[in-house]
Amino acid sequence: MTRTEPRTGARAVPPGDLPGVRAQLRGVTADLAAGRNCLWLVTDAMVESGLADELYRGALFGTPVRVDVPPPPSPRARGPEPKREPATGEGAGWATGDGGARADGDAGVWAGGDGGAWADGEGDGWAAGEGDGWADGDAGAWADGDDLPYLDLPDDGFDLDLGWSLDARAPRVPAPRTEQPGPRHDPHGLLARLAKELSVDADEAVATLVDPGRGRRPVVGVRAWTEPDDHDGGTSPGPGTGPGTGTRARGAAVERLFRLLAAAVKDAGLPPGERPRLLVVARLRDLPEPLPDELRHGLGDTAVHWWWGALGRLDTATAVAPILDHGPDTSGRDRDPLAERIRRAVRSETVVEICGPDLELARLLALEWDGAQHTLGAAVGRCLAAAPTPVPSACPPLRRIGALLRPGAELRQAWAAGAVVSWEGRLRAHVGVWHPAAPADGPQPAPDGDVRARLTALVSQAQQRVLAPWIEEARQRLAVRALGHLNRPVATLVADYADRPPAYLGGDPERAFLELQVGELLRAHVSGALALPPRDAALLRLLVTTRNVLAHRSVLYDRTLDELCAELSQADLRAA
Repeated sequence: MTRTEPRTGARAVPPGDLPGVRAQLRGVTADLAAGRNCLWLVTDAMVESGLADELYRGALFGTPVRVDVPPPPSPRARGPEPKREPATGEGAGWATGDGGARADGDAGVWAGGDGGAWADGEGDGWAAGEGDGWADGDAGAWADGDDLPYLDLPDDGFDLDLGWSLDARAPRVPAPRTEQPGPRHDPHGLLARLAKELSVDADEAVATLVDPGRGRRPVVGVRAWTEPDDHDGGTSPGPGTGPGTGTRARGAAVERLFRLLAAAVKDAGLPPGERPRLLVVARLRDLPEPLPDELRHGLGDTAVHWWWGALGRLDTATAVAPILDHGPDTSGRDRDPLAERIRRAVRSETVVEICGPDLELARLLALEWDGAQHTLGAAVGRCLAAAPTPVPSACPPLRRIGALLRPGAELRQAWAAGAVVSWEGRLRAHVGVWHPAAPADGPQPAPDGDVRARLTALVSQAQQRVLAPWIEEARQRLAVRALGHLNRPVATLVADYADRPPAYLGGDPERAFLELQVGELLRAHVSGALALPPRDAALLRLLVTTRNVLAHRSVLYDRTLDELCAELSQADLRAA
């Protein structure tokens, strides 16, 4: 799924190169190598984007022996069974119109028009019209002395009983052979397609997989989202049943395959290293509702993997990094490399914090947003309008913050729709649930107070994550330089201005001075106990302002951020 961003020419990072994706792939392949079946549950959006198919191929083709069950042919490719049409035209035995028509009357079974027909009267024979194929008497065509039809076939020496009646009754033709309906007899069913890959009959597919004479046993891969609704053969109706669905259930064939293989493996007594294994990648709605929990609790020795908490901050940052190198930026006027690096880090972290694990939305926002705070809300709205995002009604109220190893029963439908995610070990609603979408050519809705507060909190967290290490490093450098600009003894200054002097440094006032915070250093400078140079004093005031803003979960204005980046860069040059 590697592609190139059309607006920048930057090559997108393949999902398989992201660390979170690789970690889940390693977990799935490790379970398969240990002889366990694997059910990998993914979201609806992953199937629509093609990511689920890429993950399926990455897991299946990492195994040495495998069977990739192909999807069923589409209904258009299959086509309906052709209806048997009666023949028409001259000389046809089953015909309408001039060639003969069926009539129910006392005269006989078939009454004909100009072309001739069947009739049974007292003579019990074949009545013919002019020029028809079946004739007697004057026509001189196919007839014999017993008034039975004559087939112009070569004599092979065997008597052929065609079932024709000789006692003036209608011919008895054997009814066509019919098969019982069901998944085992469906030529396009899951078992039939698996059997075709194994070159056996459908009834022998599972037995072939556990055959003692078979060599290395394969991993059987199934894309559950390609499976059609099946005749209900599972233990539960599943989400595919309901009004209008009859007796068909979604995922019944997949459930049946799990159960049949589990029973066959148990009967054969195969150890884990010699078992055939199933790899099923599915959406939640592709399976009967209880099946994931049944498999997790021991059915068929199956590991259930959820796409839950798979992607983290590093994954999203890696995905948007090539785009930010080419995207628009308001800092082009300032080519200070260190200041540019800090601004770029703030912009990247803001995109990551807002979008979370939604890689496609993160790519769109990295392309659309120019890095200015006053344009962020509109850019988010445009990206939400351009990308498929969940609706607010898809997200239930989140009564807790902590995320477990898998979504709870009350959150599973919201997870499948992408409305709830596990982000860095915590539950989180998708930004599309609470932020309005705004098409580029439509009116821009005014965000309410809750939307502004949520967006401000996310941007503030992003700024804190990037700027806090820079602020702390600048404080340490200022404290070291301030030791040469003291107007009072260092012990006195620590005693007067340190709010909480560290007790373990009571005998070392200089080390205690180096632990003073930016607010304490600024008070000492304002009171005259410390005489910093003007540039250092300006940086100290800026650090105090920045820390106070971020401590209250507010957002730095663009001008303040630009000034901070420039001062941090100059302070590094002075320190050198």
